[in-house]
Amino acid sequence: MLDAGNGNHTFPTPRKWTQRSSSIPWVPGNVEQMIENLYSLLLDINGDEVLERPFTWPVGGVRTTIKAAVHSLGSCGLIAKKGDTLHLTNEAHIFLDLKDSNYLVATLHANVRFIGEMLREIGPGKSHTDLNVTAATSYGLKWNTLDQVRRRSSWFRAAGLAELWSHNQVVLTDLGNSLCTKLHLAQTSEIPGFSNIYQDAPELKPAGPLVLAELGRHDQETLANRKPQWGYLAGGCSLENIRFLTDLASPQTTKDDYVRQCVEQLAVKESSAEQTLWTLRALDLLEQIGMHTFAPTALATEWITSGNPVDLVRILHVKVTLVGEILSGLREETETGALLRWLTTNFPNHRLSRAELTRRLALLSDTELIERIGHTRYRITPLGELFHNSVPLLERKGVSPSSPHGPSRDQAPDAMEDDLVVNAAEVLRSSCDSANPRRFEDAIEASFNLLGLEVERHGGPGKTDLVLTFWISPTRRCRVIVEVKTDSAGTIHENDIKFDALEDHRKKHEAERVIVVGPGFGGRLPQWAKSKCIPLVSASDIADWLSRSVRTRLFPQELFNLIFSDSTESMWTAAARSIEAISQVSDALWESGNDENDIAFNEGALTNRDIWRMSKGSERVPLSPDEIENALDLLANPLIAASIKAKNGEYTSTAAPQLVAARLRTFANILESDLPSAAKFSAPESRGCSPETEELAAQNPTSSTLDVTPDKVRRWAKSSGRPVSSRGRLPNSLIAEYLASVVNDG
Repeated sequence: MLDAGNGNHTFPTPRKWTQRSSSIPWVPGNVEQMIENLYSLLLDINGDEVLERPFTWPVGGVRTTIKAAVHSLGSCGLIAKKGDTLHLTNEAHIFLDLKDSNYLVATLHANVRFIGEMLREIGPGKSHTDLNVTAATSYGLKWNTLDQVRRRSSWFRAAGLAELWSHNQVVLTDLGNSLCTKLHLAQTSEIPGFSNIYQDAPELKPAGPLVLAELGRHDQETLANRKPQWGYLAGGCSLENIRFLTDLASPQTTKDDYVRQCVEQLAVKESSAEQTLWTLRALDLLEQIGMHTFAPTALATEWITSGNPVDLVRILHVKVTLVGEILSGLREETETGALLRWLTTNFPNHRLSRAELTRRLALLSDTELIERIGHTRYRITPLGELFHNSVPLLERKGVSPSSPHGPSRDQAPDAMEDDLVVNAAEVLRSSCDSANPRRFEDAIEASFNLLGLEVERHGGPGKTDLVLTFWISPTRRCRVIVEVKTDSAGTIHENDIKFDALEDHRKKHEAERVIVVGPGFGGRLPQWAKSKCIPLVSASDIADWLSRSVRTRLFPQELFNLIFSDSTESMWTAAARSIEAISQVSDALWESGNDENDIAFNEGALTNRDIWRMSKGSERVPLSPDEIENALDLLANPLIAASIKAKNGEYTSTAAPQLVAARLRTFANILESDLPSAAKFSAPESRGCSPETEELAAQNPTSSTLDVTPDKVRRWAKSSGRPVSSRGRLPNSLIAEYLASVVNDG
């Protein structure tokens, strides 16, 4: 074991609690081998800074790579990445020179949570279970296993600071007690959930004149058109770092000089430094005042000279989407996953990735507008409430200024979704309307049409009701006859079905199969139908297919297998998982491509295995390597080009998920625009309207007889005080209100 306590040197200053890592570094070996292995790794990197090369842990002989070994250390303050090479921090050099294990633990304490604090909590002795409980209740570190606590105690034992006694108690040595008195330990005011922010009445400093004027220039249209992402900033998006990057250009600087200072002081690539410059310019914190000269803007200068950190949030709020709006979400949700879903639901046209949300939360936390109360939980502070009430906010979907209680439930996000949901409800309602059997037939015809099948309507005495054509492949199309039955009691029995007649209908229409549709089935009918290989499809089955199709569409051959096999749930699950895989992989690549640590470590690139590990640890559905590989292949296809496949099976993102969705939607729009109108999947026109309905239709013009354009609807909505986005599909309900208004104005 290395010497643990010699040398007079100053320990590193601990970072703020919220800026420290939660994970302790890992190296192989037992407590007698850990520090020797770490020492050897640092010594090896000091001699050769190349990242992509093999490495063997000297104690134990485990083979790995430098890249993998460094990755297992995490953000511990010993190694920094510069391009494709590594370099040791000053703290790592001191550790190598002095071989002082005390200094190593102090370095870990400065960069990782619950190091010195755990030494303090051990006291006369505690078990790992007790320490894990303390980490959760007093420090907001809710670990599901004892792994992190055990790793910390292993480092303490390796450094001679603690011992593990026979009754499973971790006990400090005299050396551990001595070191504990020398470390600067986090106070309760720094620990999430124990903030003193609430003890005094908050004071929100007024905005500077320029910032106030900028806030006053924003209405719903300009708020909806803010930048979707912050962009890359070398060193991260903390308040301190943004101030440093902005002040770096003061009073003015050349592009080359700015890039050089970023490279030297932040150890980043020139391309990363240049991207930082353009990001600050886009955020209106820097401006170009000459051919190659830049300076802080008047807004940025006012913020820096005022010393008011909230002014930076005000500036970014009017430049970047969903900054102040996060405070609205934190009034209802405290966990980051739930908060992200809340934002997506209430601002569907402004989707945030988890990385973008993390950047905003970090700044809001730094400026004390929110505080962290757990590993992934935040709450708005009284100061945040004052800020929230002082800035213009984007209205939530379907919320008008006079109705601030939540999104309107009758606002449909998409016309196809509207048809699917409405028709699902009609199928269930009409299935028991035996006085009007034609109504149920209409609903079933519309349903199969919406599901993408070719539908022929027959009906009448002695005839089949519907004939479906399933396009299976270029060489095979399957025709299926459909017998539609309704019953006021909701159950079809064996006496209601004539199997001989169904067989005659099948032969007449040259169909392969037969299905029976009804509200429900009972008696001996299910047994008889099964013996004749005729599926019984209930109204609730079809309603379920329509509802699921809002998110997951099945192709005709998949619907055929769904109906004529026993793999109903697995069919939907497979389709849903493929969509989930594309969503998760796209999000993961984009988050990594905008994460400062990932960019510094591996230029934001991820492998299949990286994404698999991220999937395992997330709240979303865990993915298999094959599902991830299929999604990567799709996104990297040159036609979509949403990611780039680099060396060693690594992938990097090329665009935000919402832009990828827009490109895919473009393909869909082009494909649909080239289809003949009869081939587009929509509900067929209603048949057999009553005279009253025809008279009403004649009296009320529709969008086909009125000159309706999106611009006219938006102008009318704004003049009427109704919420409306500046881009995207208009809700059906809004168009209907516009048409009604035009008719009434007459």
